[in-house]
Amino acid sequence: MSKPIDLKTVKIFEPLKKEPSFENKIFNTLNSDEVYDVLSSHSNETVTLWFKLQQAWCNNAYNTFKDYDSYLILVYLINTVFRKYSDRFQYLSYTEFYDKNELLIDKINLIEISKELNIPKETIRRKVNFLQNQNIIYRKGKSIFFNRKITELQRPANSKRFMASFLEKTSQILAKESWFGRAFSKEEIEAFIDKYFTICWQHWFRLQIPFLVRHRSFYGDLETWNVWGAIGISQFTDYSKQVKNRVVEDPRTYADLYLHLLRHTPKNGINASSISEISNIPRATVIRKLKYLVKQKLVTKNKKLEYMLLPSPKNIKSFEENYMHNQKHKSGFVTVIFDLMKNSSFKVE
Repeated sequence: MSKPIDLKTVKIFEPLKKEPSFENKIFNTLNSDEVYDVLSSHSNETVTLWFKLQQAWCNNAYNTFKDYDSYLILVYLINTVFRKYSDRFQYLSYTEFYDKNELLIDKINLIEISKELNIPKETIRRKVNFLQNQNIIYRKGKSIFFNRKITELQRPANSKRFMASFLEKTSQILAKESWFGRAFSKEEIEAFIDKYFTICWQHWFRLQIPFLVRHRSFYGDLETWNVWGAIGISQFTDYSKQVKNRVVEDPRTYADLYLHLLRHTPKNGINASSISEISNIPRATVIRKLKYLVKQKLVTKNKKLEYMLLPSPKNIKSFEENYMHNQKHKSGFVTVIFDLMKNSSFKVE
């Protein structure tokens, strides 16, 4: 079994309370490699729920400012607040966090944000100024705070529900293994996230921020990634129906699912209007991004002006590496959340 992933939050694990020193001790926690292997062998069973979670989160992100980069900077700054609470072993509930009148950010380091998000420093400066002009962040003396307005902009009610559904399904899969124990219902999971929101959402951002940064780097911007994602979801939906009807073989691993999905030829693709409706990105922008994706040989267009994934996209090796990297990190997130629920002192009465 592995060590807890974050030693700053390891204090909450019961076995540590009896130990004067815990730096080099092995604890009975879930192993992310074992979690990954199990979820990989059931790769097709959680994809739809994962897509719904990502879609809900990304739609909220885009709707906030009609600009993913500004939202990405916003959640990065919120995560610095989460880390500050975590460093002090403070864990706020969903209600406690969003009921605060103001939240101290402490400081904004443009160079550090630029490095972490792989966004040019001048763009970071412009977006931070935008957040100030919108009165989302403001200065008081030498300190920087979030305004109460953050409650309206970033309160993740829908994402929290979709996350609970995704984690419920993964727990049902993992519960078939003797080392995992019982599964959790989505009601239990959402209640746990509500009670220990800042620590749970800190780990979500620890997954999500690098996840978005990798996609932004690969596709050039997150709008293009979201357009590509809508095509991928459409293609997976058609593929999943054929798996269910035993028309095509069920994938055995994440790598298997990736290859099957790329090689699958759906009866119908998806058009620009549908992509716009799904993503909430204006149709004119969607069309521009689709032209880029076709030019980059990442998608193809049929005679009905519908779009599908290419069986062998450009830079297929980098494409596959990015996909597999994301699956590893997703399993790490699942491991941390269930470790907190099963092996920590955090409990929901």
